[in-house]
Amino acid sequence: MTPEMEPTDPDHLRVIDKGNAAAAPVTPVRTPSAPLPSGGTSSPIPDDASRATYSVSREDGFDFLSAEYGALYSVAAATAFQHGVWLHRLYRTLAPAQGAQAVVVTVRRDFDQELMLVLPLVRTGTAVRILTFADLGVADYNAVVASSSVLEELGGNPVVVAGIRSALGRFDVLRMDRLAGPTDTTRALLNGAHVRRHYYDTHVMTLAETPEAWRESLDQGFVRHLDRKYKRLRPKGERVLRQVTDIAEVAPLMQRMRAFRTARFAERRGVDLVQDDDAFAFYSAVVEDSVRDGLPGRLVVLEVAGEPVAIAFDLLEADRELFLLVGYDIERLRNYSLGLLIVDSLAKDAISRGTSFFDLTVGDESYKSDFSARRLPLHQLRLPRTLRGYVALLLNDIYRTARRVAKRVVLTWEARKKARKSAPASRQGSVTRRYPVPSG
Repeated sequence: MTPEMEPTDPDHLRVIDKGNAAAAPVTPVRTPSAPLPSGGTSSPIPDDASRATYSVSREDGFDFLSAEYGALYSVAAATAFQHGVWLHRLYRTLAPAQGAQAVVVTVRRDFDQELMLVLPLVRTGTAVRILTFADLGVADYNAVVASSSVLEELGGNPVVVAGIRSALGRFDVLRMDRLAGPTDTTRALLNGAHVRRHYYDTHVMTLAETPEAWRESLDQGFVRHLDRKYKRLRPKGERVLRQVTDIAEVAPLMQRMRAFRTARFAERRGVDLVQDDDAFAFYSAVVEDSVRDGLPGRLVVLEVAGEPVAIAFDLLEADRELFLLVGYDIERLRNYSLGLLIVDSLAKDAISRGTSFFDLTVGDESYKSDFSARRLPLHQLRLPRTLRGYVALLLNDIYRTARRVAKRVVLTWEARKKARKSAPASRQGSVTRRYPVPSG
C-alpha cells in the first residue's frame, strides 16, 4: 500500500513504501545533518556534505533481525521490548494472529544509507483505525528506536516530522502507551500529539554491590519474613535456582508455568495473557530464542528437591533485569510465599552478575514497596486525527475509569470481609503481618 502523501516544502521529502513496487516520488529534501548516535560506528560525514538528506520510508516487512537494526538498537534509547528478537516474533507470530497490520516507519541518512530511526507500530480496528506501538498487550514499555541525540535532532526537523506523518497513512487515532522517561522528543516527532500520565506506574529496585548490602536496605521485618519462608521450605529438599540452557526444556517448563498461573489467576479473578493461545505461542517463541541465543531474556527455575516450584522469564538490558513472567506452585506450596522468594532469589542472582537495577515493571501491586522499589511514572501519547478518533479516546477513558472504580469497590469489600473473619483471632492474640506476593 502506497502511503498517503502530504505537501512538505518545495524540495519534497522522500517517502517510500518498500512493500510496493510503485513507490512514491523519491526527490529528496535537504535537511541539516543529524548528529551520530552516541557510541555508534557510523562513518563520518564528508567534509563537502554540509547538508545531508534523509529518507523517510514505510517498511512494513522490515527485518528486525538484520545487522543494521542490531547496530541501531545497541545505541538507541529503547528497552528490551524493542529488541530485534522480541519485535520479530511479535510481527511474525502475534500480530497476524490478532489481525494487526504492521506499520513500520524508518528514517535513513541518504549519503551512507545508515538506519537512524525505526518507529514500530501496528494498525488495528475497522470502524476506528487505531495506530499503536507494536505492543498488543505483551510489552510493558514502548519507545521510538533511535539514539537520544538523533531523536532530538529529527524531532526538531519539520520536514522529517511531516514525512513521518505522511508515511503513517490514514488513521483515526494514534496512541502510544507506557512511555518511560522523557517524552518531549517523541511528542515533537509526532506533531500535534499530547502526553498524559499513564494509568499505571512502574517500579524499579536499585541493587547494591552485594546481596547482603541490598538486603540491609530493605525493611528488616520483611527480610525476616523471607528468611522464615526459606527456613520453612528447607525440609522439603535442596533449593536450587538455575538458568535454563537446554532448549528441550523450554516447552515443558512453559506449560508448567502456564498451569501454575491458571491456579493463581483463578483466585484473583484476573485476566492472564499467558492463557491466551496466541500470546502463549509468542512468549514461548521468545523464550526459545533467548535460551538458544542468550537474548533478549533468560528462563530461570527455582527447584526444590529437583522439582520446579517457581518459573520466571525475565528480559535483559545492559544495566538491568526486567521481571516479566512468573508462575509458582500455590496448590502444593500455598503458604510459602513462593512469589516473594523467586523475586528475592532473582535479585540476589542479578547482583552476583553485576546488574545495577531489577525492574519489577508495570503495575502498582503492593509487594513492590516491600522490596523498596521506586515508583516511576509512565506516560501515554495521543494523536487523534478524526472525530471518530476523539470519540474513541473519550469512550476508552470512560471505560477505564469505570473499571478502576469497580475494582476498587470489589477490593475494599473483600478486604473488609477478610478483616471480619480475622477479627476473633486478633482478639485472642497477636496478628502476623501478611505480605502480598506477585502475580506476574
